[in-house]
Amino acid sequence: SSIFTAGEMSKAELVAVERYPTKVLLEENGIDASGDLSSFQSFGKPDAIANLINLHREKDKPGQSKTEITSASYSPDSKMLFFSLKSEIDVQKPELLMESYGLSRLFRITTAKASLNSNDGNMLVVFASALEKDFEGPDGVALQQSVDSFIPIDQSAA
Repeated sequence: SSIFTAGEMSKAELVAVERYPTKVLLEENGIDASGDLSSFQSFGKPDAIANLINLHREKDKPGQSKTEITSASYSPDSKMLFFSLKSEIDVQKPELLMESYGLSRLFRITTAKASLNSNDGNMLVVFASALEKDFEGPDGVALQQSVDSFIPIDQSAA
């Protein structure tokens, strides 16, 4: 479920935080959730978990384009998953895009971090995305810093 979303809509840039019950997310996708759920490594490879998170996030958005995982890795303690996505955006009039921007295709770049550090059975995920041309500039640096600075608070003692 979405906790927070903010963005610069004129540039199609977005930062969002979502929370997923880890056990439910795994079970809905046919993954055994009866074991240790305190580390990502215990329930799959980085790219597979990144794909699962992305599919869950996009399930209510019909007509989504092709998305590829461009990177996925765990933190040394396997409590965090870092991943990046590249999604092609469907363009209704590619000739206008070419005429206006010199591009024949549009891509959205997403950088994300999923964390199990809240220790409450939930996975917290921060996503930051922008059009590729914007992500490759200073905006991309700021978006990446937003993701890097995201630190869930341990809820186990709360």
